[in-house]
Amino acid sequence: MAESGLDQPIPEIRSEELFQGTRELRIRHGGHVYRLLITRNNKLILQK
Repeated sequence: MAESGLDQPIPEIRSEELFQGTRELRIRHGGHVYRLLITRNNKLILQK
């Protein structure tokens, strides 16, 4: 785990756990829905 500026551990999660076998997921935040995608080049893209 990485450390934050307040010496609190920052939670870390593996993308495999987050995506659970898919290449796209949706995140609800502040009344908006965002898409998190894994590209063909294995990069992450966050879209509003």
